[in-house]
Amino acid sequence: MFLRMATHFAPTRPHPSAPAADPARTTTLAPRGLTAFFLIAFAFSWTVWWAGSLLIAGGNPMPAVIIGSFGPMVAAVSVTGATQGWSGVGALLRRYAPRRRGGFTPYAIAVVVVLAIAASATFPVFLQETSVDSAALGAALPLLPAQFLLIALAGGGNEELGWRGFALPRLQGALSPLAANLVLGLTWAVWHAPLAAMAGTAQSDMYFPAYALLCVGLTVVLGYIFNSARGGVFATVIAHAAINVVSSLKAAAVGDPAGPGEVALVALVAVVLVVATRGRLGARQPNDAER
Repeated sequence: MFLRMATHFAPTRPHPSAPAADPARTTTLAPRGLTAFFLIAFAFSWTVWWAGSLLIAGGNPMPAVIIGSFGPMVAAVSVTGATQGWSGVGALLRRYAPRRRGGFTPYAIAVVVVLAIAASATFPVFLQETSVDSAALGAALPLLPAQFLLIALAGGGNEELGWRGFALPRLQGALSPLAANLVLGLTWAVWHAPLAAMAGTAQSDMYFPAYALLCVGLTVVLGYIFNSARGGVFATVIAHAAINVVSSLKAAAVGDPAGPGEVALVALVAVVLVVATRGRLGARQPNDAER
């Protein structure tokens, strides 16, 4: 009897709670701060590009293009600092850590989409719409390592902390992963719109509706890379830089920037990822355990 009573009145031990999710790894967050992020990103980039187009007046637009491209990063750090303080900024920057879970998968998908863009260069040659400019290709090849590093730091890769590191987890917290990436892809395309009106930019040589479709397809692919890397942006920086490098190499060799073949093949990769993941694109539920 005493043993039973002692057992009955013994304090109940609390069940061990699941460890809190690492904010530097999660792919789904509450959508707090999204509106402010987009307002700051667009305001910073568009103001710099507008002012640059006035000041340059026919000169080299690249300094203004590069400075303006830091808008998403500036917005991500600013909003995170205002809403979460220095600890939040630290967690955001830890998304750059190269050691991420997901193994080789994120980089394998990056290789697939880069090969798809490279393969699209054969279409205009096969259709006899153009020929390979061997001289331009030969001049571009030795510059690839330096070009890759520049793009990773300040020519596209620098956008990833904003688009994937900040915006995508919050969009995926409010929408399905597929819908979140489609919204982000359209937003990314619109963000680039002023560059289409600036002479000397890559976007000014493209048919903008085709470029917008390309942005959506690439966003789906980069979204899968981000999710499969468990919230790490290092893999998306590498992928973004590689995509821009092979696109510029293709433009040097055969022209045809954002042509139908490139748009179609990137869209095919995106559709395969959507079907294979049933629209989840590698995203985990908020209560999923990390593996």
